[in-house]
Amino acid sequence: MRSVFGAAGVAATILLALVSMAAAVGPTQSPRSIIVASATQIQVPPDDQVVELADRAMRIFITSVREKSMRALWNHISPRFRDTFSVAQLDEVFKAFYSLSITGDPLADKSPIFTAAPLIDNDSNLVVNGFYATTPWRVSFHLVFAMEGRAWKLVGIKVNAKPPPDADAPPTTPDSISGLETL
Repeated sequence: MRSVFGAAGVAATILLALVSMAAAVGPTQSPRSIIVASATQIQVPPDDQVVELADRAMRIFITSVREKSMRALWNHISPRFRDTFSVAQLDEVFKAFYSLSITGDPLADKSPIFTAAPLIDNDSNLVVNGFYATTPWRVSFHLVFAMEGRAWKLVGIKVNAKPPPDADAPPTTPDSISGLETL
């Protein structure tokens, strides 16, 4: 298996703000209306749907980094975030990752492995944690989805690529590259 992020062996961490943080920024200026389901109606979707949501979000993220443009990720995130953050702003946030060399398709023939059961948090968001069994670097994720209308939309993402817990990192590898802490 080829390296997930090439010879650089760089650990990467990304955090796109959660819906509750976006609310603190202020209401959007868009005339577009978004219907959000009530908390009592929201339930964790079936396992196959959770796998599909997580896998699609992660593949779009990898594609965005490979293309050195967050356009694909921007097209995938919640409309509330698209109204708040431009592609250029996301590119600025994630520019540190564009220097990474992704060889091959690190997620080819892989499915996400969940480290905890998916859950609905206090903000009625679906929270999914897991990783991909890639070598020599493990790609782990924390994804947050909000129910908008009848579809789950990505509102938060944290991705980390580093050696698995039982592996030793090369001494020259930084602990992480942080593209975004909070919005």
